[in-house]
Amino acid sequence: MRIPTAIASVILSTCLAGCGGPTTATVSGNVTFNGQPVVGGAITLWPEDGKGAVSGAGIENGRYEIRGVSPGVKIVRLTAPVALGTTGKDDYGNTVEGRADLMPPSWGQASKEKLTVAAPQTSQDFAVEGPDPRKKK
Repeated sequence: MRIPTAIASVILSTCLAGCGGPTTATVSGNVTFNGQPVVGGAITLWPEDGKGAVSGAGIENGRYEIRGVSPGVKIVRLTAPVALGTTGKDDYGNTVEGRADLMPPSWGQASKEKLTVAAPQTSQDFAVEGPDPRKKK
């Protein structure tokens, strides 16, 4: 009867090692700019070590939720394109609306903002402050 006990022990320990709960996380929260909810935009989470998948989602009415994020330290990048109320011409002579990113450059490609993601749920709000490109200087 020792063999079935040994097999049961191996199966149980394998299940416990592999059945340890969620291996990914849902990351959610709010994004504001100068105290106001960001109406539309995107958030991306880049692995700090450069290994693994980049995760992201849209920002709608100040809220975001990203599912299936691998745990670990991430670099947060935010973007929120806004209309400037101006028009111009593109290289082909077409009329185009002037647009800019509401988020300061420090939240884009140059971001150093870190977030540690832990399964099964990580909540983080981002309160961004900066000059509003829609307001004339």
